[in-house]
Amino acid sequence: MRVAVVGGGVSGGAISRAVRERGCAVTLLSRSTGFDVVRDDATAALAGFDVVVEATGRFTTSRRRATEFFTASTRAVGGAVAASGAHHVLLSIANCTLPAVQGYGYFAGKTAQEAVAREAGHRLTVVRSTQWFEFAQQNTERMRFGPFALVPGMTIAPVALDAVAEVVADVVVGDRDAPVVEVTGPETTTLWAMTRSLPGTGVVPVPLPIPGRMGGAFRDGALVPGPDAEVVGPRFRDWVASA
Repeated sequence: MRVAVVGGGVSGGAISRAVRERGCAVTLLSRSTGFDVVRDDATAALAGFDVVVEATGRFTTSRRRATEFFTASTRAVGGAVAASGAHHVLLSIANCTLPAVQGYGYFAGKTAQEAVAREAGHRLTVVRSTQWFEFAQQNTERMRFGPFALVPGMTIAPVALDAVAEVVADVVVGDRDAPVVEVTGPETTTLWAMTRSLPGTGVVPVPLPIPGRMGGAFRDGALVPGPDAEVVGPRFRDWVASA
């Protein structure tokens, strides 16, 4: 089976490794390998693959930028898989479509992305996960100002990226066939608690209350999925200890 993983970063690498371990031939396509999904000819680049995993990402809090990027990415991938007949596997975020969180640009972009993927009418599986364990460190780097790092108030149920990648690999090889697969970590915690437990960050965390309805939704657990989500992977504290 030939599999293309579109998107670099930690997710593309983790998914590529997990799929390759299942005996598949994997090609990683990202800007770091010379492929830009919103500029290059995706139909030509993705021809001949049996499965295309779309794990693209661009960090932004702008609703316009996020929506433009994610919908352009999925239109390109969707057109390519429609032409080739490949299975489209889209990596998304648990609860990102809830009305209460649409004020956060990234989630609004992911919501629009899922809608575009479904409208295309090809074979599609959406894998939604909660925030990865790496999110705490990423936030520290993105929200760092000198010796301080702002930590938004968020209640989440984080999950190990490697565990999510294993679920994606299951979908790729056909061990899972539901149209939507949702996974979560084993514990509910806060981004603040996660950040405080990171070793050696070299910064002083500062709580950042998010105002309004969206901030209340984040604090009250809008990003924590319901009981139907599958629990996968280790606890965050065990993951940190083994790192």
